[in-house]
Amino acid sequence: MSNFNQLVESVKKLSIDEKEELHILLEKYLIEARRDEIHTHFQESKVEYKTTKAKFSSDINKLRKSL
Repeated sequence: MSNFNQLVESVKKLSIDEKEELHILLEKYLIEARRDEIHTHFQESKVEYKTTKAKFSSDINKLRKSL
């Protein structure tokens, strides 16, 4: 049995209060992970902007072509 399956089986055995607490913790961890991912992308974008790899334009046709 995989670790994930074991984890799921363990969660099933928790009380409702414990499951709710776990749910709250998972939401917080997901938010933190997403925030870290956004920050990483921001840092990468700054580097691209400084090295002129990133190009910005208000011209919709140029934007479409870049995609």
